[in-house]
This record gives sequence, C-alpha cells and structure tokens, in this order.
Amino acid sequence: MSGAGKGRRRFLHACAAGLLATSLPGRAFGRAAPVRIGVDAEFMDPNSTADDAILLGAQAAVDDLNARGGVLGGRPLQLVTTDNRSVPARGVANIERLAAQPGMVGFVCGKFSPVVLEQLPVLHALRLPLLAPWAAADAIIDNGQRPNYAFRLGLSDTLAIEALLGEIERRELRRIGIVAPLTAWGRSCQRAAERHVSSRPQDRLAIVGIEWHRWGALDSLPLGYRSLLDLGAEAILLVANEPEGAALVKGIAGMPAQDLRPLFSHWGISGGRFPELCGAALQQVELDVVQSFSFAYARGEDGDRLARRAMQHFSTASPLAVPSQTGIGPAYDLVHLLAIAVERAGGTDRPAIQKALEHLPRHEGVVRSHAPAFTPTRHEALGADDVRLCRFDTAGRLQPR
Repeated sequence: MSGAGKGRRRFLHACAAGLLATSLPGRAFGRAAPVRIGVDAEFMDPNSTADDAILLGAQAAVDDLNARGGVLGGRPLQLVTTDNRSVPARGVANIERLAAQPGMVGFVCGKFSPVVLEQLPVLHALRLPLLAPWAAADAIIDNGQRPNYAFRLGLSDTLAIEALLGEIERRELRRIGIVAPLTAWGRSCQRAAERHVSSRPQDRLAIVGIEWHRWGALDSLPLGYRSLLDLGAEAILLVANEPEGAALVKGIAGMPAQDLRPLFSHWGISGGRFPELCGAALQQVELDVVQSFSFAYARGEDGDRLARRAMQHFSTASPLAVPSQTGIGPAYDLVHLLAIAVERAGGTDRPAIQKALEHLPRHEGVVRSHAPAFTPTRHEALGADDVRLCRFDTAGRLQPR
C-alpha cells in the first residue's frame, strides 16, 4: 500500500465515530484551551489524494506554530477533521458541527467546489471563515455576501481557464472543444471560457462545442471527445477529476495519430491517483495541467521542511513525486495566515477574525510573499503570475514547464 493509502487507512479508523481532533504536538500547554481549526474534505474518496495533501499542509502548519508557542499567549492550535464524502449535504452538516466546537476559528475545505458552494450560506450564517486551498469555482469567493467569510489561496476557475486558453492561443490553435462535468464547477469553467474567448479578437479563439459528463459516467468521455473532433476541435480544454480524466486519456490513447488533439487540463486530475489510473496511456497523449504550487518553487526554510515532511508522509524519493502537492503549500500558508488573524483579533471571535483576515500584514509564505494576502475588496490571494503549467513525466511526476 502507498504512503497515501496508509495515511488514509489510519485516518478512516480514527474518524469512524465522527469528528476527529488531531493530537497536540510535544510542547506542554498545560490547561490552555485549544484554538480549533476545521478541515472538511472528501476523506472517503478512494481516488483522492488532495484530501490527504491538504490535511498534511494544515497539520504541518499547526505543528510549526505550536512548536513556537501557539497563539494568544500560549494556547495550542488544534485541527478538527470531518469527512464530507464528496456529498454537499454532508458538507453542510459538518459545517454546523464544526461551528459548534468551542474555540473554532475557521475551516479549511477540500477540493470539490459543489460541496463548498452548498456550504456558503451556512458558513456565512454561522460567521465561520472559510479557507480554500483547492476548490476553484469563482462563486466561492464572488458570492455576493457582505461581510464575505470566504478566502482563497488557490486558483479560481477564471485564473485556471485563462491560463490554459492563453497557452492554446500561443500555440496558434483556434478551435477549442470543452469537456466538463455537469456540475457547478463545470458551469463555472464554461462561463470563464466564454468570457475569455469573447474578449479576444474573433479570429483568435472559438469554442466549437461543449461535451458535458456526469461524475462516474466514464464510458461517455471518449464518445464526447469524438464528437468534438467531428466539430473540428484543434485543442481540448479538459475540466475533470482524476477518474474521468483517466477514462478520457485511456479512451483516446489508442486512436490514430491524426485524431489526437492536445489536452489542456484544469487541476482536478492532479487531485488523485491520475497517473496510476492512466497507466501507459498517459505517455501517448499531449497533456498540460494547470497548477498554482509546486515544491520546485517552495520558498524558504519552511518550504524545504514542508517538502521533507511530505516526502516522508507519502513515501516518495522526490518532492515532485508527492501527490496533490498543489494543495499542500496553500493549506500550510492559509493556517499561518489564520493564526496571524487570530492574534490580531486578540481572541476567537469569528467576526473579528474575518476583519483581521482582510487587514493582514505582509507574510512570507511557502507559496509566495503575501503583501498582503487579502484586502476588504480582494479575497483571492493569487493572481495570473502564480499560475503554472506542468506535464507528467514518465514516472508520473508533475514537472513545471
């Protein structure tokens, strides 16, 4: 069993009864009440590695902060973990349970945008700050709420799609076919693509068609690809998670060379065992994947230490072989930013913490220098310069281009 599989097995045994509070590190905090941070993700998904990566990044930050004395004059930070099983209704129930925990100051979400979008009304009603390292739907942040309790240190769909379409245009490919899930995430990407294409000269980019797929309907992916070829697609914009993405790759890998089109993928496929699911077919297609963090660019001593911890946790010999690493650095930085907000708020009052997150000082993170991460009018920490295109090498590692 892989390191990721062993970690998941340990988590599931511990989490079987419901809420799981992680153990505190070695430093003695006496009777000081913990300051709690939730992590709600898809821990029962057998293909996902994003959940384990996000939890690793958050726990590493908690351990580092507690080793330095915790927060608020000596209170330890503690993670409380819930499993939404990729089901929006479970995610909503988990937010209600997390918010009721004493000393709960915010929560880190997983990768599935449809879950997080359903959680938004509840987290705003409960005034529980959301920290998003992965879920990318634009409406998670652009939610119309004032005050806005959602903060993201990861790609939005707009950033991801604009980077992919920009690369398609640079390669002088014009006619684009889109493969996307029939979910809120897929529709968010559709809107982002249509906005970008409409902003370009008419002779530069054109969307020839969209093939929608349902999660788990794997046989439909190659058929949809063939339909886009019939419409004249020169490039495929792929929005999918790892099972659907792998089904597409395996379905087209054996096609004649004249039927192969380059794939430009959102980062959903990097949230699980995609290289393993694809097998040898992965090397028979041209595939670019958008990312926002890679250990190739991790910053400072904290970044080096985090890479070593991730390699040990996932039993890899190289930091670039760590699965779902694009979720590790952001989760690490988000917990540090939340801890700074708790200090500036002077306690665990969540409205005060929300306001403090909008007025943070400069912070040198492992992802980037946050100067600052957020403002009252900007709850997205990343911009176009933070987007990277990567490719899987023959060992299944995502290599920045």
